[in-house]
Amino acid sequence: MNILLHFFLNYLVIELVFGNAWAYAPIIFVFSILIDLDHIPYTLKTGRSLAKKRFGSESRTRFHEMYGLALVSIIISVSSLFLETALVQVIALSLILHLAADFFLGKTRPLYPISKKEVFLGFCEQKYRIPLETVLTLILGGLVWLNMASFVL
Repeated sequence: MNILLHFFLNYLVIELVFGNAWAYAPIIFVFSILIDLDHIPYTLKTGRSLAKKRFGSESRTRFHEMYGLALVSIIISVSSLFLETALVQVIALSLILHLAADFFLGKTRPLYPISKKEVFLGFCEQKYRIPLETVLTLILGGLVWLNMASFVL
């Protein structure tokens, strides 16, 4: 998924769950895309243009799979002892939704680095993925814009 779609999805889910996503928009943005930073070494290593290469399971490190989910869970649990509860919940939900969206819509290697076996749930065939992401990005982006506009006006 593209970074905007991750943010829009996370923003709207957090708005539905907690009702105050506007107050956490920068935090939601950062933690919606933080996990995707592991694509940078892959891009540098392969020398491929971001515009030409879709990121699949081969571009993800162990932190973008179940290992990362376990590590995030531990960090969130410890953080909850020191940070405001709502902030920890927003961060946790943003990270978990990112991983879940990648798992449901793309190919993953959930047990990487133990196993390199790819898992694909088949909800969206690869040939339809870019059009689906484009449509979802526009729709969810419009909903986020409407939500944010209601706070500004």
